[in-house]
Amino acid sequence: MRVFYLFLLLLCCLWGCRPPDKAPVSSLTLLNDSTIQLELSPGDAPVETPLLLQLTATDVLGVSGELTGVSMYMGKVPLRFSQRQGIWQAEFLLGACSDPNMLWQLQLEIQFADGQTRSLTEQFHSSW
Repeated sequence: MRVFYLFLLLLCCLWGCRPPDKAPVSSLTLLNDSTIQLELSPGDAPVETPLLLQLTATDVLGVSGELTGVSMYMGKVPLRFSQRQGIWQAEFLLGACSDPNMLWQLQLEIQFADGQTRSLTEQFHSSW
């Protein structure tokens, strides 16, 4: 019986020593102005995990873009946008590197129905 209690005590001590689970950030607002809202989900941008970029704006004909590494060269990640229920979405993956808090730069080109084009450049950090 003493062995059982000793085992139970050891188990409780070990259980309390594990690192706390980080709750994922649901989304990160990269831009929110009067005409365009741009969000990244999940907001902590974990590497090697599907990420979703959502652009909400009115009268948009098309969106194109790419991601590049700022902290370290990681090549270019092309973004392929599709429209679903009035929201432009692109799903992509970020590669892992030696920097646990990698800085990325997002470049978007938005074409509006009135012929105007708007270029956006936003930065965010990934995590692993």
